[in-house]
Amino acid sequence: MRTRSARTATARTTIAFAVGAALLGGIAAGPAAAAQTSAAPAPVTAQRLVPVEGTANFLDLGGYRTYDGEQTRSGVLYRSEALNKVTPNGVAQMAALKLKGIVDFRTAAEIGANGPDKFPAGVPYSNLQVADGGLMTTLYAVITSGDPVKQEQMLGNGKAAQMMVTMYRTFVDDPAVRAQFAATARGVANGTVSLYHCSAGKDRAGWMTAILLTAVGVPTGTVNQDYLLSNQYLKPGNDALKQQLLASGRMQNPSLLDPLLGVDQSYLDATRSAIEARYGSFGKYLTDGLGLDVLTLVKLRQRLVT
Repeated sequence: MRTRSARTATARTTIAFAVGAALLGGIAAGPAAAAQTSAAPAPVTAQRLVPVEGTANFLDLGGYRTYDGEQTRSGVLYRSEALNKVTPNGVAQMAALKLKGIVDFRTAAEIGANGPDKFPAGVPYSNLQVADGGLMTTLYAVITSGDPVKQEQMLGNGKAAQMMVTMYRTFVDDPAVRAQFAATARGVANGTVSLYHCSAGKDRAGWMTAILLTAVGVPTGTVNQDYLLSNQYLKPGNDALKQQLLASGRMQNPSLLDPLLGVDQSYLDATRSAIEARYGSFGKYLTDGLGLDVLTLVKLRQRLVT
């Protein structure tokens, strides 16, 4: 005869599976479900920015309301920019977060150019490389050319924004990229990943966040808000960079860089359009594109939502 605790555990597991199945059905239901979850997001109650000295875009993903009135847990999952500039004090601040594991989406070239991550000893680290769509190479070529005509030709008339849209579509269409995002999602679900990042914490890390928040039932409007937060936190550094380029004479029109330095709703929409075209729904993208089974989605929900 089973004990009361065993029956309770079984009941909780059954409920969790039911929640996962309902959630998967909801996000697989196409435009109607998307419209339902696009309502005005509830106010965010948690503090987003985490103080880690040497970073500007280190964010806690807790405090977001889900479509069924629950809330994502604070102190469980973070996204950030690269950790190569973290100070010793910043490493100590990260240690207080008790990170389970770090995923770095940067390519070997990005790490070589800017330096490896700095983080507390003993925290597992994985480099799951996702190409940046030539962003770093383009930035270098534009800045070092010093030629305003060439810079306009490379980035003007919507070319910079189109470069970003093209990169975002590869997040959905490239099998190798999907595999890296899937591996990260499984790590989060299994409790072995609690921080992931790219160079600026806005594109690859931004899309990874959109995957996870959507998968656990956070409304589309809230997901969009979270994604666009990078513009707020990266603005001081981006403004300083553009001012330096203008003062040094390397660029006469540094605003050409804006589409590359920030994020835009159209970029996120490009991935969703690619999902609709290839898979028909976000639910199918999770299961068929990323290969996440229902058990993994349930574990994500259990780990990330109260």
